[in-house]
Amino acid sequence: MPPCCGRLTLIVPPELIRQLPVLIAVTFAASLIQGSVGFGFGLIAVAALSLFMELKITTPLLALLNLPVILYLSWRLRKSVVWEGLTPIITAMLVGIPFGIFVLVKADENLLLRVLGVVLIASAIRSAKPNGASGEGPAPKPRTPWDTLVGLVVGSATGALAGAFNTGGPPLIAYVYCRPGTKEQRTATLQAVFAISVISRIIVMAAPPASLYDRSVLLAALACIPGAVLGAVLGVAVFKRVPQRALEIVVTLFLLGIGLKLLIWP
Repeated sequence: MPPCCGRLTLIVPPELIRQLPVLIAVTFAASLIQGSVGFGFGLIAVAALSLFMELKITTPLLALLNLPVILYLSWRLRKSVVWEGLTPIITAMLVGIPFGIFVLVKADENLLLRVLGVVLIASAIRSAKPNGASGEGPAPKPRTPWDTLVGLVVGSATGALAGAFNTGGPPLIAYVYCRPGTKEQRTATLQAVFAISVISRIIVMAAPPASLYDRSVLLAALACIPGAVLGAVLGVAVFKRVPQRALEIVVTLFLLGIGLKLLIWP
């Protein structure tokens, strides 16, 4: 082994060096989908990486990689965000995130993988259904206590799934696509909530008692961030050109296959 490689393995574990090409490729693909349709980074990335990495490494790593992607998309779409009705969701999400991280740290890995399999299968079933019309939809109705309760449930599920698996998107996506709005407004609103979620997760994961960020995770994130940003930029460039439904079908089949694999054979 050349001297430079010997020094590199003292800084980066050899196992991580072998996994970096796959990490970079998965990150790029997941960011490309996120930029194209407004969601999918966490689901695609965790589904692929769970096949060869522990969730206790994958989840905090993906939070770091998701950060630049979400911040870029949120800033670009900031004028289209519809904040009305999001307070219950965001409040409950901030409570659910520490619970999800606690489960991630304490639960058995095989149990977590089977639960993740169920989440991926449910997400695939949800993705198989059209997201509804892309027009403005009906006029907003006055909010009721029932709407607040639904928002709290959606927020709690979003936070818990994001904290445990980095996959908080499905309940939030279902909620946002049931609200009136254009494609741009829905996408922008999702990015805004995702941004709050990922920043909160990184803070909780970095702080004791979780302390999930060691040198290996930080170095892996540093190596993959350029691919994540490039994927997001390219995804935005084809936002209006790619048939969204066709892409959703591909994502559905991918999530269903990985979900069944994890559920049957974690």
